[in-house]
Amino acid sequence: METYDYIIAGTGAAGLSLAFYLAQSPLKDKKVLLIDKHIKNQNDRTWCFWQNGISDFEDIIYKSWENISFYSSNFTEKINIKPYHYKMIRGIDFYNFVQDFIRKNTSFKWLQADIQHFDSTQKFPILHTNDQKFQTEYIFDGTWNFSENFQKKQDYHYLYQHFKGWFIESKQLIFDAETMHYMDFRVPQKAGEVRFGYVLPFSPNKGLVEFTIFSDNILSKGQYIQELQHYLENILQISDYSIYDEEFGIIPMFDEPFPQSKHPNIISIGTKAGCAKASTGFTFDRIQRHSKQIVENLIKGKKDIQPTFAKKYSLYDSALLNVIHKNRLSSEEVFGRMFQKHPVHRIFRFLDEESSILEDIQIMNSMPWMPFIKAIGQNILRK
Repeated sequence: METYDYIIAGTGAAGLSLAFYLAQSPLKDKKVLLIDKHIKNQNDRTWCFWQNGISDFEDIIYKSWENISFYSSNFTEKINIKPYHYKMIRGIDFYNFVQDFIRKNTSFKWLQADIQHFDSTQKFPILHTNDQKFQTEYIFDGTWNFSENFQKKQDYHYLYQHFKGWFIESKQLIFDAETMHYMDFRVPQKAGEVRFGYVLPFSPNKGLVEFTIFSDNILSKGQYIQELQHYLENILQISDYSIYDEEFGIIPMFDEPFPQSKHPNIISIGTKAGCAKASTGFTFDRIQRHSKQIVENLIKGKKDIQPTFAKKYSLYDSALLNVIHKNRLSSEEVFGRMFQKHPVHRIFRFLDEESSILEDIQIMNSMPWMPFIKAIGQNILRK
């Protein structure tokens, strides 16, 4: 049985990010194993995030925007978000950049294998594959996979952000390349869900157009195509286009914490650690902050190295999920009020979980009180 200082189980965004920051730290000479069933060598997704400053991945930012558009029945506006920029990274660029950096700067070992299970009965956990086993001081577990077949607890909210996107090209100039569509509520709505269009223009005639839903059920392939075509052709008024790539994604928006290993040395990362923000689904930037904190805690020799998120924001997220899921207030009105009544930097700080108490109160005061009071009351009773 081989032994390692650390094992990173799963080399998606969370696993590679953790390895990336380890490779830049005093821990880069540790014996580290990165293991995954799949080789990350395809452009299988995109990640987006807003940022006031320079990213650790600035060299591979595919496109950034300093303007966003918001569309609702009561409020429509183009908003300049400076000093923030809304940034996009392609999956393949991230995989290549991070894997190259790790290989050039460390002797971390890579293994393509199917992870079977973790043995947590020993002092140090053991990872089992089909034909091998590895013992380590810490397993960093980023192996979450989507499944609708799990036990849901009463009064928690289990929504998914799921989306279908087409990369399109048109002979006509159809986009303002410097302005992305953050939320477009002109798409047909359904009670208990959030539905909106989302556009990332790369040039005047090329861009990514998506149809996005927050709901507790996943649609059929045909339904996504139908809704996306409707958004493109009837709302954006784009009819003459070709599709040169596509993407599909499912992100959990659960207010029930993910189950954690009882072994103190099996540490969840990524989605399993709650890095997908329950109220928005944004994940990438939270993964970066989470990964950096783990590395810092390891360097400091802390006993408990799992970072935690501020509890007040979990309460806010849970209340919003309740309001949407119980149809207490339309999502269009919630987000419309937010963007109409607040400067965008306040909204971004709130969603980044960096807002002050005063800013929290200002945002809450812009909402109708009764739907949220009912939601908070129900959430408290469930506990």
